[in-house]
Formats: sequence, structure tokens, C-alpha cells
Amino acid sequence: MDFITSLLKDLSSWFRPHLLQVSTAIIASILVIYGDRINRAVRVLVKGSHFIIKTLAFIALCAFGYGMATVFLAPILKSVYLSLDSVWLGPAVVASFIGVGLLAQFHNQQ
Repeated sequence: MDFITSLLKDLSSWFRPHLLQVSTAIIASILVIYGDRINRAVRVLVKGSHFIIKTLAFIALCAFGYGMATVFLAPILKSVYLSLDSVWLGPAVVASFIGVGLLAQFHNQQ
């Protein structure tokens, strides 16, 4: 059992210095997966508006909305990871990437 615990702590220590990048990758991947639905919802909201309003809405959404979501949510996810015990940090990061992959797969099937 000590061998497994040691292995998990080693995995966690490898991820620890890269948690901001890991968190950014996960948030960005989720935004890519659900971006088409978000864009579609905004398109419905601005339907019938002037071309300039539509253009400004999508510039705001893509440049500022997605960017701000990534910038603000990544540190929150990082703090969630940092709150985990060293034994669980590595498996949680791996499980997060598997979860994002499953989300992408299920989203692709719909």
C-alpha cells in the first residue's frame, strides 16, 4: 500500500508546478466543447438586430467572454486542485482530463 501511495504522491508532485496550465487547458477545452451552444444562444438573442450589433456581440463574446471565463475560472480550478491532499491531486487531474474527453465524446455524438 505504501508503494501505491508513494506513486500517487510522485504523480501529484509532477502536476503541482503545472496546475495553472492544467486548469487553463481544462477550462479552455470545456469552452471549446460547449462554445457552439453558447454561440447559438447568443445568435438567437441578437437575431433581428443590426449587423453592427451582431458583430459587436460576437466580438464581445469571443474576445472578452471566452477569454475572461478562462482567465477567471482557471485560478479557481487551480485552488480546488490545491485543496486536495497530495495523494489525490494526481488522480484528480487525470480524472479531469478523462472527464473532459468523455464530455467531448458525448457532445460529438449528439
